[in-house]
Amino acid sequence: MPFAGLFAGHDGFRGLKARRRSRWRIYLGILTGWTITLAIVLIMFANLYFYSEMMEILSHETKRQVNTIVMALSLALSVTVLKGLNDFVATVRWWILSRRHHSLRKVGLILQAESVSRVILLAVKTRRLTVHLAACLWIILILMVQVALALLGLCFSIENQTALALVVQPGRVSVPDMSSIQTTKIIQNGPSSVAAQEYTANSYGQISLAFETDTTDRIPEIGGIWTPSDPLMFCNADHCKYIFHEKSVHLDTDGDGDIDYVDGDDGGNAGSLMVVATNRSLNSTATCRSWRVTSGGDGAQDSISLETSGDGPRDVLLPVRGGVNQTTFMTNTSQSCGGGCATVSAFEAAGPGQSWFYACNVTVSRVGNGTLPEHEASVELRSMAAASIALQGSGVSSLDSDDIQYQVYPAESVFGLPIKGLNDSMAMLMARFAIGTVAICGQSNEPIVIDGFAPVKGFQLVIDHWDYIYMILVSIALGQFVLAVATACISGRIEIPEGGPIAMAQVLRPIAQRLKSSDKADTMLSSDGPSGMWIYKAVETGEKGVYDLLMEERATGYSTDGVSVEMQRLQTLNFQSQLAS
Repeated sequence: MPFAGLFAGHDGFRGLKARRRSRWRIYLGILTGWTITLAIVLIMFANLYFYSEMMEILSHETKRQVNTIVMALSLALSVTVLKGLNDFVATVRWWILSRRHHSLRKVGLILQAESVSRVILLAVKTRRLTVHLAACLWIILILMVQVALALLGLCFSIENQTALALVVQPGRVSVPDMSSIQTTKIIQNGPSSVAAQEYTANSYGQISLAFETDTTDRIPEIGGIWTPSDPLMFCNADHCKYIFHEKSVHLDTDGDGDIDYVDGDDGGNAGSLMVVATNRSLNSTATCRSWRVTSGGDGAQDSISLETSGDGPRDVLLPVRGGVNQTTFMTNTSQSCGGGCATVSAFEAAGPGQSWFYACNVTVSRVGNGTLPEHEASVELRSMAAASIALQGSGVSSLDSDDIQYQVYPAESVFGLPIKGLNDSMAMLMARFAIGTVAICGQSNEPIVIDGFAPVKGFQLVIDHWDYIYMILVSIALGQFVLAVATACISGRIEIPEGGPIAMAQVLRPIAQRLKSSDKADTMLSSDGPSGMWIYKAVETGEKGVYDLLMEERATGYSTDGVSVEMQRLQTLNFQSQLAS
C-alpha cells in the first residue's frame, strides 16, 4: 500500500477540502445577523412606546394583539441572541483548537462548547487559569442574557384602565332625565309641585358644595371614568360648565322590572356601575351691576337706598329684614329674561358704608352636542336652576307676593361671603350656584335608557421602568455587536469548517483513523495525559485558495501502525507537490 493511503482520503485530502471564504462574505453574514437583532430591538421599542404612550386605552382585542406582538418579539430576540452566541462559540472553538495541542477528551469538550454543562466540565478537567476564566465569563454571559430577557417582561404590564372607558360599541345607555327637577330625594310627601321643585333646586345648589369644582381646562375627555371623588363642575373666569355622564346598562337582567347596571370588568354581573363622561355639556353664565348702599345698610330696614350716578338715590324694598353680616338673594318668579334666564338681585349687608346691592341676569344654556331629544334639559329646569340661589319654594314666607322669593346666607357661608362691589365675582357666584343645581339634578334624577355607545372597560400598557428597558435592549444590541466583531476577527484569522456535522466528521477523520488503528482507543479518549495530543490545522494545498482542514496529532516518534512520524511528514510534502503538479 502506498504511504499516502495511510493518511489520505479517497480524494487525496486527509481532512476537509475547503476554499477560503471571501472576507466580505464573512463580514456581511455576521453583520446581517446583528442587523436582525437591532431591527427587533427597535421594533420592540416602537411597539412599547406606541401602545403605552400613543394609545391611552386598549380593547380586549388590542390587548391580545399587544401580548402576541410582545411575545413574538421576545422570542425572536431570544432566537437571534442565542444564534449570535452559538455562532461565536462555533467560531472560537476552532480558534482554541488551533492555538495548542489538546487531548482527545478536551477536544470533544471544546467541540461541544454550545452546552453549558460541557463548558463546566472542561473547566473542571483542566488546570489552566485562562480556561477557568474563559469558562466563567462564558457562563456569566449566557446567564446574563437569559436573566435580561426574563427581566424585560417584568418592566411592563397590561392593567385595567381606571381613567378611561371604551365608548365605541353601540348599545344601550342610561342618561339623566332632565325634563324637570325631581323632588323625591328631598321632599318625601306631596306631589312634585312647582314649589317643591323650587325648594329642591335651592337645596341641590347647596348640596353641590359637597362635590369638587375644577377649572375648565381640566374637563375630562370623552369616555373618562367618573367617580364621586372627581370634579363634577368646572368653572373659569366667565362661566361654569357641567359635563353629562352616561352609564352602561342591561335591561332587567334579573327579571325584577328594574334597570340593572353592569360593566365589562366583572364578567357582566349585574350590580356594578361604570359612569363615563360624554361630549355633552351645559353652561351657566351671569352678568351683574352693583351700587353702594347709602341707607339701610345694617339690614334692619324694610328698604335701602342706593348710590346711583346722575339720577340720585334709588330706593329698593326688601322682602325681609335679614340683619347685618349676611347676603339676601331675591328673585321674582313671574318675570323672565328669556328661556333658561332669571333675574336675581342681592343685598350684601356688611354694615353702614360697606353694604352693596347687585342686579344680575343668570342664564343656563341649552345642552351642547345633544343629538337626541332625551339629551335636552327643559326650559323650566334651566330657568329654575338660574334663579335657584334665591328660591324658597315650599318655604315661601313673603308677606306681599308669593312671586317674590328670597334666601338669606350668612357672611360665614360660601354663598354669603361679602363680594364688596365686584361685579364679576358676584356673577361667578350665581353662575356657580346655578350649575351646581343642574349637576345635582343630573346625578339625582331617575335615568332613562336610550340607544348610544355603551362604555366598556378597557386596558392600558403600563411601563414601570423605561430605564431598565433601555438598559436591557441597548445592552443586548451592543453585546451582540461586540460578539459579532469578535467573530468576524477570528473568522478572518483561521479557516472555519462549513457544512455541518458531515464537514466536521471530515475534519475529525485523522482522529477516527488513529483510533481505528490503535489498540488503546478507550484509553486515548478518556486520558488527559501527554500522549494523543491534537491540534486543528488548515493546511494550504498547491491549488490557490484551497485548504485541507484537519485535526493533526502531535509528533511522538512512531504511530501505532509502525509508520514513523517523520516518514508521514515526508509523505505529506510529496503528496502536496503531486497536487501542485
